[in-house]
Amino acid sequence: MEKRKLNEFVTFVPGINPTRAQKQFETQKINYYDQASFEADYNREDVAVEEEAKPLFQNNLSLNEGDVVISNSLQLATIVGKNNVGKVLSLNFTKIEFDIERLDEGYFLYLFNAYKDVKRQKERELQGSGPILRIPLRALGEIIIPVAPIEEQKKIGAIYVETLKLQNKLNIYADLIEQFSSSIIEETLKGK
Repeated sequence: MEKRKLNEFVTFVPGINPTRAQKQFETQKINYYDQASFEADYNREDVAVEEEAKPLFQNNLSLNEGDVVISNSLQLATIVGKNNVGKVLSLNFTKIEFDIERLDEGYFLYLFNAYKDVKRQKERELQGSGPILRIPLRALGEIIIPVAPIEEQKKIGAIYVETLKLQNKLNIYADLIEQFSSSIIEETLKGK
């Protein structure tokens, strides 16, 4: 299978510095996309990739449903959901703009989050000191990915997104079973 650099298919749009943004836009009321927003999108059940073609490489800082965002600290990517539309990316996140004719968003999510070869490349590029390491944008663009035909990419991407939905449901069920078991055990112990 052919392998190519990621930057041949995507453009990275870094988030903005909140201090500079407040001065530039002369407002304190900017609704930022934060870690809680990312986790809500990453763990949600109704992740849906927009089927409509978006303008190629549009450059705007507010998020739309279906945009793909990378958490720079977690080195994971997700699809933006309805609850985070209109939020502005901070420096902790990077928006990905796709050439959707050549790289499927779901396929990118699989490669970036789960494909072992890409994980190893990301680990080699980590930089920084302290507990939070980041990958520079230049290094993200240099990641080598396998390029499957677009129809195959769409199938792989759809399978990956469905797998995430199933994992989320299983995690919810596991939590409910744990809560149920704990409450029964506690009631049993109180009764003795």
